[in-house]
Amino acid sequence: MRESIIQIKGMHCPSCEMLIEDALGEQNGIIKLDVSHTKGVAVILFDESKITEDKLRSIIKNEGYEVK
Repeated sequence: MRESIIQIKGMHCPSCEMLIEDALGEQNGIIKLDVSHTKGVAVILFDESKITEDKLRSIIKNEGYEVK
């Protein structure tokens, strides 16, 4: 297991959090998610053998947000 803290630009409300959580939550290998629009971050605990951090970042970008 690995924890990744990804900074996200462009989240403005709880709906943004839910959109990202839904997109990531559908993925195999996600163990725990905590997305905060007020902090501008997603803290993700995931199984590296099932999904990569690059894939997580790509999913967030595909939802229309910028990752740092």
